[in-house]
Amino acid sequence: MESRKSTIALLAAFLLFSTTIPASADNPPRRILSGWLPDYSLSRNLPTVEGNLDLLRDVSPFWYGLTGGVNVKDKYALGGYTTPKEQVIARLKSNNIILLPTITDDNGRLVLANLLANESSRNTIVQNLKELVLKQNYDGIDLDFETFYTKDGRSTWPALKPNWISFIKQLSGELRSRNKLLSVTTPPDFAKETKRAGNSVYSWSEIDPYIDRLRIMAYDFSTTTPGPIGPLEWTEDAVKYAVTQMPASKVFLGIPGYGRDWVTKVDGVCPSVFASSVVVGAKAVVVMREALNLASNNKAVPTYNSTHAESTFTYTKTYMDPTNSAIACTATRKVWFPDERSYAARTNLVGKYRLGGIAVWTFGMENAAAMSAVREIAKSIAPDQVISTISADLTEISYGSTFNLAATFKLPDKTPVSALNVRFEIKNSNDSNWRSLAAGVTDATGAISVPVVIGQKSLVRLVSEGSWERTEGITSEKSISVVPKVILPLPTSIKVGATYPISGQILPAAQGIKLSVLQDGKSIGSYTTDINGSFNFAITQSIPGIHSYQILIEAGVKNSAGSSELFTVLVR
Repeated sequence: MESRKSTIALLAAFLLFSTTIPASADNPPRRILSGWLPDYSLSRNLPTVEGNLDLLRDVSPFWYGLTGGVNVKDKYALGGYTTPKEQVIARLKSNNIILLPTITDDNGRLVLANLLANESSRNTIVQNLKELVLKQNYDGIDLDFETFYTKDGRSTWPALKPNWISFIKQLSGELRSRNKLLSVTTPPDFAKETKRAGNSVYSWSEIDPYIDRLRIMAYDFSTTTPGPIGPLEWTEDAVKYAVTQMPASKVFLGIPGYGRDWVTKVDGVCPSVFASSVVVGAKAVVVMREALNLASNNKAVPTYNSTHAESTFTYTKTYMDPTNSAIACTATRKVWFPDERSYAARTNLVGKYRLGGIAVWTFGMENAAAMSAVREIAKSIAPDQVISTISADLTEISYGSTFNLAATFKLPDKTPVSALNVRFEIKNSNDSNWRSLAAGVTDATGAISVPVVIGQKSLVRLVSEGSWERTEGITSEKSISVVPKVILPLPTSIKVGATYPISGQILPAAQGIKLSVLQDGKSIGSYTTDINGSFNFAITQSIPGIHSYQILIEAGVKNSAGSSELFTVLVR
C-alpha cells in the first residue's frame, strides 16, 4: 500500500440490541478506537491517542519490519527522534493502553512466502516475533504482511495459503501461552457473489481460531486513477463477509485519514524542475486535517459524495520556472479525501454489524471534527452499565461449612436484568488473579443466590457476563474469614504418669500458624505448624480423672483466630 509504506460459558441469553436506541447519557462511550502510531510526527500523533483514552481499545506502534528474511528491524530510529523508544512505550503504558506493535514484511517478492514454506525458517520468524513482544513486554503483536498481494502475485497463493495458516497457528500458540494477543491486518476480502477482487490468501475463516483481531485495510481502492480512497459500499461488503468468517467482535474496520491529489490534465510545458512530478496520473497524499486548507487556498469548494462517503474537489495550479516566468504549465488536479462525515459513516458500521471497532491509519491525520463524530457514535452504541450489589449471610465460617452469596444486577434506571450469566470469582493468598469457580443465571428480578464452600480466608465476588449490550457487572468484594478446623487424635484414656506424643493438624493447612495447647484451661506450650498444617506435642497427667484439652489458634494468612472444641481424656 503506497499510503502505508509501510470463565465459564453457560446458556447465552442476550437482549436484542438496536443501534436506533441511544445508550444512557451516563454511559461512557464504547471503546471502539484502534489504530496505528507511525514512526514519525509523534508530537502530532500522540495527542490524538492521549486525548481519546476513553475510546481506545489498543494502539499499534508502526515501528518494526521483517528484513533480511527473518530478522526484525526496529524502524523507530527512522523518525529521527531524540526521545528513546522505551520512554514512549512507558508513556503509553502509563495510560493503560494495550500495545500491539505492527510488524511489516519489508522483504522482496516471494521472500517471506518461501520462508514460511520451510519449517525451520518459519520457526525462526515465530521465535523472533515472540522475543520482540517479550523484550518490550508488549501486549501482543499485529502482522501487516502485504507483499503477498502487492508483489507475489495471485498464482502463488494456493501454495502459500496452508503455510500462512500454519505460521499463524504456531505464532498464536507461542503468544497465547504467555497471555499475549495476535492481531492480523489484511486487505479486504469479499464473498464470491459480490464479484469483487478479494484477497483470499489471508484465509480469514481458517485463521479465526488463532487470532484475537482482524483489521481490514478498507482503503487504497483508487490508486492509479482519481477516485474514492475506500468507497462505502466496497467497505461494507468487506465487513459483511468478515463477520461470516469469524465473530464480529474480532473484526476492526480500518479507515483512512488520508486522501489523494491526482494530476488529471497539464496545459503548457512544465519547467524542468516539475517535468517528472507534474504529469497526468501523478498523485500526492493529502491528510484529512490539511484537505480543507488545500481547497481554500486554491479557491475550490469540496463536495461530499454520499454514495462513497468521501469528499472531492477539483482545482488548477500553475507551475512556473523560478528563473523564467515565461516557462510555465497549468495542471488540473482532482482530490478525494475523507472528512468527519466519512469517519461517521464507517464508524456506524461498528454498531450495525457489532464489530470490535475501527482502526485508523493513522492517529493524527484526522481533523478535530472526525474524532468528535467517532465519540458521538461510540456513545450512542455504548453498552448499558450494569449496577450490582452483593451480600453474604456470613462473613466468617468454620472450615468446610457453607455460606450464601446473594447479588442483584440492574441497569442504572433500576430495571432488573434477568437471564444474565453470572460467574463466582475468588481470590485467596495463593492467587495473583481472580479465579472463576462457579456460575449461575439471574432470575426475573435480576437476583442470584450462590451457595459457596471455601477452604481458606478469601475475597469473593460475583461478576455478570459482558456482552455487546451490557458491560460486565462486577460486585464489590466480600472478605470471608475461615475459622480453622482442628484434627486432634487424642486417646480416650491414658495412664497416670505416662507421656503420650500427640500429632495434630490445622485445616486449612498452612505453615507457620501459631497455636497454644490448653490443658484444663492452662497453657502447656506454644507450637507452630509445618507445611502440612501439622503440629506435635506431648501430654502427661499425674492426677486421675477426666481432663480437658483445647487448641487456641492465632490468625494467619489463610485463617482467622479460633479455638477447637474441648477434647476430654480419662486418666486412670
